[in-house]
Amino acid sequence: MTKKMKKTKSEIFRWLKSRCFAGALVLAPVLVTFWLTGFLYIKLTNWAVKLVENFAPELIKIFWLKQSIRVTALILIIAILLLIGEFMRYKAGRLMARFAEWLLLKVPLLRSVYTTSQQISEAIWTPRGSMFSKVVLIEYPRKGIFTIGFLTNSNKKKWELSEKTNKDLLSIFIPTTPNPTSGFLLFIPREDCQFLDMKVSDGMKLVISGGVGTHKK
Repeated sequence: MTKKMKKTKSEIFRWLKSRCFAGALVLAPVLVTFWLTGFLYIKLTNWAVKLVENFAPELIKIFWLKQSIRVTALILIIAILLLIGEFMRYKAGRLMARFAEWLLLKVPLLRSVYTTSQQISEAIWTPRGSMFSKVVLIEYPRKGIFTIGFLTNSNKKKWELSEKTNKDLLSIFIPTTPNPTSGFLLFIPREDCQFLDMKVSDGMKLVISGGVGTHKK
């Protein structure tokens, strides 16, 4: 094989590689979106399919009838959410919500799950969640590798860890991807933390998306 043929082959390979990579970048988010939508669609409507299957199993075998059941179930869920949202505008609804929250907070295991889920939701859907105050960039798990973290406590008052280490330690929560309800609590010197300008909600979305949802100023 001549040098010219090798060069041509190498150029064709690079062209194919670059075009495939560009196509994957465009197609991957679309496929993930459709997959996640389909996954939620099936999970949210499975109860209706199983309910109908108990009384009329022959209907489930017909594809379009099965999808009609799923769509009806989805419309019903949306209608219930709208009714709950409307009910929450009234005093009676707010009182019931506070009572339900009080009950959940009284059960040890449910309390921890509920409070964590609530704080994560606030961090995602509100500009500033009650659990996290700042987004920080740290070198973790080693130098040269950077990780997104969330400031949970500045520890401004004197406490044992700072006194033992003689350092100004910050409490940083490092969430896992794509499930941010689990993660690691690290105590990091302030000088090793780079505070970012992005909102907590943007930082959390970045973690959940696995880096796909990059922050834009």
